Amino acid sequence: MPNSTHRIPRRTVLAGAAATAAVTALAGCGGSSDSSGGASGGTLTAGFDNEPVTLDPAMSSAISSDRNVLNLFFDTLLRQRRDGTFEPALATQWTEKGTEITFELRKGVKFHDGTPFNADAVVLNLKRISDPATRSTKAAALASIREVKATGPQTVTITLKAADPLLLTQLAHEPGMIASPAALAKGPETFGRKPVGTGPFTFRQWRTKVQLTAERNTDYWAKTPEGDALPLLDKVVLRFVTEAKVLRAELSTGGVHLVRALPPEEYKQLADDSRITIKDEGVRRNYYASLNVTKGPFSDPRVRAAFAMVVERRSVGKAAAGGDFDIAPSFATSEDWFYDDSLAPLPYDPDKARTTLDKAGLRGKVPITLVARRRAPDPTIAELLQSQLTAAGFAPKVEILEFQTQLERMQKQDFDAAILVIDIPRLDPSLSFDPYFASDGPSNWSGLKDTALDNLLDKGLSTDDRAVRKQAYVDVQRRILQNNYWVFLHQAKSPLIHSSNLNGVGLDVDGQWRLERARLGT
Repeated sequence: MPNSTHRIPRRTVLAGAAATAAVTALAGCGGSSDSSGGASGGTLTAGFDNEPVTLDPAMSSAISSDRNVLNLFFDTLLRQRRDGTFEPALATQWTEKGTEITFELRKGVKFHDGTPFNADAVVLNLKRISDPATRSTKAAALASIREVKATGPQTVTITLKAADPLLLTQLAHEPGMIASPAALAKGPETFGRKPVGTGPFTFRQWRTKVQLTAERNTDYWAKTPEGDALPLLDKVVLRFVTEAKVLRAELSTGGVHLVRALPPEEYKQLADDSRITIKDEGVRRNYYASLNVTKGPFSDPRVRAAFAMVVERRSVGKAAAGGDFDIAPSFATSEDWFYDDSLAPLPYDPDKARTTLDKAGLRGKVPITLVARRRAPDPTIAELLQSQLTAAGFAPKVEILEFQTQLERMQKQDFDAAILVIDIPRLDPSLSFDPYFASDGPSNWSGLKDTALDNLLDKGLSTDDRAVRKQAYVDVQRRILQNNYWVFLHQAKSPLIHSSNLNGVGLDVDGQWRLERARLGT
């Protein structure tokens, strides 16, 4: 499993490497299957279980899946490799002087609609995210920016309020995806359905609940080291299929070449099929139960503690992931630098859970609503939790929902407990914890308003001193566990699964696809 970096290379100056990296910046930022050269064209069909709500990177909220799609249409200012170092993308080089960072932008690049890519476009995009009126889910990522301005036709200077060790990482993800100003001017609803970026593929069609089609960007700026034009594929079709059994069947018969995720009971059936490649790239799917602290029974910390003591994590992991899972107390994997083996959830103790409910004045069955997505193994997890909760004095009602419906319920805090999942590891703990546990986090499903937790999260971003940051994030995890805001379940293995004749699929650190070098054929 990849480790986080030794020290986030925030102060790296890449001017010397820019000329070499310019032609290879999009060669893939992580582990991948064979990526030998030679354009073969063809149409890649992928089975995708999480249909996006929007294709506007400033508004996306499904962190563990949306970037697979957004990477088709958008480039970021820079790229972050799986070892944490950076390489050029739309910015060819950058320098830092105090709290000021200057980016030199790539020349000759155009958006898919023909609009020129320049400093004004970058400034507009960054200001749009920061503008409260936009209500961007990525606003917090750019909160350290005091001012952004064009200091030349292809030069952008960002002035920070204070040092921000994560800004470059943020600009290598959705906050740094640059959209066409002309397309943005058509309004958020139009843009969210018809994205226009500078990425390797152009948008063609989106049929809701059916499929999304992207075509090769024939004017794409990046090339292979051999000088071949990227991307190699002619077309990418994402078919929206939520049933894991259907995805497995489609993969085995050639209906799709690539799937985003399959539970172990499905992909193990493909293990002996020479036409299928299954490769563990270190990605894990971290399943969790988020508890709503804003109202209902889980506004009482004693009831949350009772819930935590009811859950027998290994039986949940075994039912949902066979033997292909790890147990960890939070989003941290055992290989992460912010992992601490002294951290642990409350031990399994259903008798104590019943006593705790009695002390909370909740004798008899405590009604709660548990929501889960209609996608394996989420219903299985929900049903097992329902059984465990019932035995300890809860009266859980399980609701299995379509993804968009569940997301809407979560955003409104219209639930008591919810089963969800994120892909890990991520290049920095702030990308794992801030969106979900900061009071203003875009995915703060629990409705937390915990000043002490906010202060710890802020401390983790206040310096690039590894020791200080580690202690801050260990304390973050400890506070989450002490208050039982969430109950972390298990970390299922999530291998890269595709047809054996598909090569060159690159991965971000948390498993998001990079398809510009993907190709079909031997």
